[in-house]
Amino acid sequence: MKLVIILTLIGAVLGFHRDKFNLVKDYFSYKAVKYVCYLSCEQPFHNTKVVKELILINIRTSVFQIDKDIGKLAEAVFQSRTNVGILMDGACTNTPAVLNEASESILFDATHSWLIFAPDEHNSTDIISMQFQNLNLSIDADIAVVSKNGIEYHIFDVFNFGKIQGNSLEIMLLGSWRPDNGLIIYLQGFKYYNRWDFHNLTLRAISVMLGRGAESDPRLLADAGHTPGVVAMTKVTSQLLNLLKEHHHFRFRYTIVDRWIGDPKPNSTLAVTNSLYWKEQDISSTSARIFPQWLDWVDICFPPTTTLETKFYYLMLEEGVGRYENRFLTPMSAGVWWSTLAASAGCAAVLAAAARLEARAQPAVYALFSVTAALFQQDFEDGGQERKLTSQGRKLTLLVVGVTSMLLYNYYTSSVVSWLLSAAPPSLTSLDQLIQSDLELVFEDIGYTRGWLQNPGFYYYSGYVNPKEDRMREVKVTKAKRTVEPLQSVGTGIELIRTGLYAYHTEPYTASREVSPRLGDEEVCALAALPLMLPAHVYIMVQKHSPYREFFIWSLMRMWERGHVQASRRRFPASMPACSGRRPRALALGQAAPAFLALLQLSALAALILLAECACHRFQPHHLEFRH
Repeated sequence: MKLVIILTLIGAVLGFHRDKFNLVKDYFSYKAVKYVCYLSCEQPFHNTKVVKELILINIRTSVFQIDKDIGKLAEAVFQSRTNVGILMDGACTNTPAVLNEASESILFDATHSWLIFAPDEHNSTDIISMQFQNLNLSIDADIAVVSKNGIEYHIFDVFNFGKIQGNSLEIMLLGSWRPDNGLIIYLQGFKYYNRWDFHNLTLRAISVMLGRGAESDPRLLADAGHTPGVVAMTKVTSQLLNLLKEHHHFRFRYTIVDRWIGDPKPNSTLAVTNSLYWKEQDISSTSARIFPQWLDWVDICFPPTTTLETKFYYLMLEEGVGRYENRFLTPMSAGVWWSTLAASAGCAAVLAAAARLEARAQPAVYALFSVTAALFQQDFEDGGQERKLTSQGRKLTLLVVGVTSMLLYNYYTSSVVSWLLSAAPPSLTSLDQLIQSDLELVFEDIGYTRGWLQNPGFYYYSGYVNPKEDRMREVKVTKAKRTVEPLQSVGTGIELIRTGLYAYHTEPYTASREVSPRLGDEEVCALAALPLMLPAHVYIMVQKHSPYREFFIWSLMRMWERGHVQASRRRFPASMPACSGRRPRALALGQAAPAFLALLQLSALAALILLAECACHRFQPHHLEFRH
């Protein structure tokens, strides 16, 4: 008799909960959830039944009693590797306290799929609004509230585009469940397609603009032209975010600072990273290079918006490091003609001395015309003499002049042509050479450079501990004898480059905007650059565990696929004006070295033969042969 009563009670209980069990199994199977935490206020028998039902469909289930202490709720639903489903009966007495605790613990996010059964009331949307209106929900919330209407269960999608930003609760009919039809989902596809319109949400955005403060105009952030104090990566990012604003109907309230990276300690100088860390801002309307330690402060959105690169720009050196490499025999210059005249005079003097020893008439005239003829690859014979003294020294001197002229011409022309066609001009190739040079370093007045100058040990340019950065800052900036301030505007920096005494540090896009209108053709051809910050990807930053991160990653990926990112990058090219080629570059000393080596060897051989002839003429004069 007792067994019959027990079986009857069990059947009644199971019959009362059977539809809910099936709905729960269908919903979590649809969500592909593998772990479920059941927030229960029921008896252990009921909890065990829920666990068994979910285990039958391969869903691991834990139980947390919400009628007791709820202080460890966040620990109960924590799962580091996958999403967690959370099942709760809204009829429990402690439901409001549980929802408030979950709101404060930021459990209404994309990694927690909530399924809540609302109390059986006539107007379910009013009950949902009353329970969720004041909770900290955002666009990534994954909350399904189930309301019973006869034998049918209605499932509502509950979220908010931004409670902190002042938006109201959103309730949408997600689907329904009936015993005969099972689960039917009305809002198919990725959730952000169904949450496309942000209803004029205002997001807090922070960006970087030098020297403007509260009076800055946010429109300059995305302006297509060059704006002093606004770097290219900020403009690219702002253009992309403005495009998203138009598509999804949200706005930005801007805060402008002058630095990207700031210490997260309280009362530190306001910057992009620490404002996001303090949760004072939602997103950065700029981008930045990211190093591992900064990921403890902010999260980043993929893919990267663009790249950041900086260089030192200077005119090729005429003094100090690189002097002889860069300023030797510029084609058609005065130096070339004077060098040719000096070499010809030297050869003519040697030949005149030899002719005088041979007792030739007018040895100076003979030497002058012989060298002139050799320069034009001809020969010269003095036909006015009745007898000639055959001299090996004379022949070798003419041979040296002719061969040297030919070699110099060959090496000179071939080196210049090949260099102009393929190779880059000789320039500084390392920080060591820059430090050793006589150039005074000047930097664009921008946030990351200010941080580098003011914070020793802040290796922004290389990103890791680099003693060369410290040495460059100490030798060329802090302890150097300066003629100008180290931080200068771009226009002033380009004018300083023109003097040939300064190297100016900026990014290629900024430099390219100023080079064409300020530098002449000859200066453009002599302009060289030493990379300091190699090209590095830059990323949009958001708060740590931001509810908007998933949305912006999805949006940026869509913009990448449709070419918007590439189009924005092309609006801010980093290409420098090309050298016209009307003024050829100087011949490098190293490239003409074989010609000068041959000249030296043949000159030494000629001197030895001359000494031998002189010795023979002195000690054995009767052996000299004369021809009539």
